[in-house]
Amino acid sequence: SDVWGYTDEEGNEYAIVGYFNGTSIYNVSENPPIEVGNFIGPSTGDYYYHRDYKTYMDHLYIVNEMYGGDTGMQVIDLSPLPQDPPIQLITYNDIAQSHNLWIDPSGFAFIEHYTGDNIQIANLNNPSNPLYEGTFGDLASNCHDIYTTNGIAYVSEGWSNQFGIYDITNLDNIVQLATIPCEGYAHNAWTTEDANILVTTEETENKTIKIWDISDFNNIYLLGEYLGENNLAHNVHIKDNLVYISHYTTGLKIIDIFDPTYPVEVAAYDTYPQNDGGGYYGCWGAYPFTENGYIYASDMQNGLYAFNFDEINAGWVNGNIYFNNTIPLTNASMRAILNNKVFYSDINGSYNIGFPEGEHTFIINEQDTILIEFLPHETISQNIFIGDELIQGDINQDMVVDILDVIIMVNIVLNNHIPNEEEIWSADFNEDGNINIQDIILIVQNILDN
Repeated sequence: SDVWGYTDEEGNEYAIVGYFNGTSIYNVSENPPIEVGNFIGPSTGDYYYHRDYKTYMDHLYIVNEMYGGDTGMQVIDLSPLPQDPPIQLITYNDIAQSHNLWIDPSGFAFIEHYTGDNIQIANLNNPSNPLYEGTFGDLASNCHDIYTTNGIAYVSEGWSNQFGIYDITNLDNIVQLATIPCEGYAHNAWTTEDANILVTTEETENKTIKIWDISDFNNIYLLGEYLGENNLAHNVHIKDNLVYISHYTTGLKIIDIFDPTYPVEVAAYDTYPQNDGGGYYGCWGAYPFTENGYIYASDMQNGLYAFNFDEINAGWVNGNIYFNNTIPLTNASMRAILNNKVFYSDINGSYNIGFPEGEHTFIINEQDTILIEFLPHETISQNIFIGDELIQGDINQDMVVDILDVIIMVNIVLNNHIPNEEEIWSADFNEDGNINIQDIILIVQNILDN
């Protein structure tokens, strides 16, 4: 089941989470959390006991995929909190089973439904008594998830293998504006506050979380991608520049998309320590929209988690790695001590790392330890030097330029000796990219002059 949140008029925070037989509401401002409400709902016919939640105007709305008593959208009045327990009101029964709902700030609930009524719309003008308002009809076929903002609906259309974008400013004349195709199951989508970026999930193994530029619906394009260690993500929610991901067996993941072309994991918590394998286990829901910095996560096997999170941002550092002061270190591994994530330099010795802000330790090729500082939402350049400093002409690296180096150079020119990278740099005395008689003359002159 999903997890959602609510803040009462006194600032107390509540986590709302599903379980086998219904819904629990916990006051998480208390330590330990105290259950303040428990509402039974339909509980048969669904192996995963799907329940979904949204709040609006001191009311909680619950949909589910099960059969049994009290089918429909349950309505809970939360306004008695904290002095008194919440009160269950009359269930909205124009729908029976539903996997997902969303409530637009304008006061309309968008409820995933069945074919021909793919998304039903309920009017919450009176939050205690929802009324039927309209429908998407045959639009948004195979709808799985709905999110709306600024008069636009973003619908994840499941096995239609696309994310649909719709103009809902006139609920009597809903118009499709664009679609984004996907190879996996179109599962969930959320925008940044300015609605220029859309982040999508496909709940399919090895299908990435994708970050799209949607500033122009006629020219939507991919900016970046992310996927955790288990290669299976569930849902995303966005708050500020951070994307909160329920990532099944790897738990809760938080990535910074300040630079959407290079998303960076800045925090994580493994709610499912049993393993990081595939399959539909572990973290199913994540809720970041609290007023006190709490995050809630629902784990299918391990229950409800409440976290205190001090927001952290990403920084980016790029540059070159040099060995012995001047030789580019190509294809070098850079393992972070924080999380064992490994980055690599390219064939030119260049690297580009995004990482949580702060000073972090990296191991180069499992040998040399370095510190790199990342500044929040800044990109800086920093060259890295490891090994001893080379002296030009000191081909045998004995710290003296002498006849022994001339002998090695002659053998290089005569192809009697194949030089390594350090020897190539030291022997190319005139730095023209070639080792030849001119370099021999220059090194001999250098020895005579000194």
